[in-house]
Amino acid sequence: MSGLINSLLNLLRDARNRLDYPLRQLVRWQRAGFRIAPRLRGDPFAALPAEDRPSAMALADRLIRTYHLEDFAAQTTPINYRENLFYLHLLESALEATPISLPETVRAADIGPSHWFYVQALAAVLRWWQTPRPRQIDLQGYEIDAYRVYADLHSRYDHALGHIRGLPGVTYIPRGFSTQPAAFHLIFMLFPFVFPEDHLKWGLPANFFQPRALLQAAWQSLQPGGALIIVNQGKAEHHAQRALLEAEGIPIRAAFRHDPLLFRYSLDRFVLTACRHA
Repeated sequence: MSGLINSLLNLLRDARNRLDYPLRQLVRWQRAGFRIAPRLRGDPFAALPAEDRPSAMALADRLIRTYHLEDFAAQTTPINYRENLFYLHLLESALEATPISLPETVRAADIGPSHWFYVQALAAVLRWWQTPRPRQIDLQGYEIDAYRVYADLHSRYDHALGHIRGLPGVTYIPRGFSTQPAAFHLIFMLFPFVFPEDHLKWGLPANFFQPRALLQAAWQSLQPGGALIIVNQGKAEHHAQRALLEAEGIPIRAAFRHDPLLFRYSLDRFVLTACRHA
């Protein structure tokens, strides 16, 4: 019975999404003026258990210094600060687990960044990972549903532009990702949809759910020697994503659960990386 109810709910969601999504693309709502209001005062890790706080603060200090995020730390909110440091540590760990070297000018794509709240972390790791001098970066974020409107009457696009303000070499592109053969050194897929129910709940029509095709497009868009970094939430999604990679013959280089010290979500974050042979 529950399966039938879920099937009916998914049909209703798809019907709604087939109406709503084209309207968003037609209207393309944008409203200038969205900015991150800085509220970083006191100890951002005060809510952590006392035994975890010293380790979290030491790790945060190292990340801020290594990746030159002092200005960001002074101009954001406590939650955005902690989430960006969590993602920075996750991405650093993913790169360290993957045999890749980055050139002085690196080209990267992020598929499905939503409102790109973590873009400061992503840009910082591309610019400063294992280098004493900053790299030039060309970071492109491809969002298929950029015009969804939030409660503050700003669109996802507006929020993304607020988060990337002041970041050179970073572009938010309001369309889905398509194959660009051998175009990128790194491609990131942070929380791609692997289950159709999640895809529908986030407002996309059912016919857009093509996880294998999207994975193929990402893999074919890597340069020889490039790397694909995927992050999933929860064990079920992680295992399903791993099965997709194996079905496509994409060799998994690293797979791990990331330490939630800096930010705790209801579902653990799991990382998969793959390298395209040079």
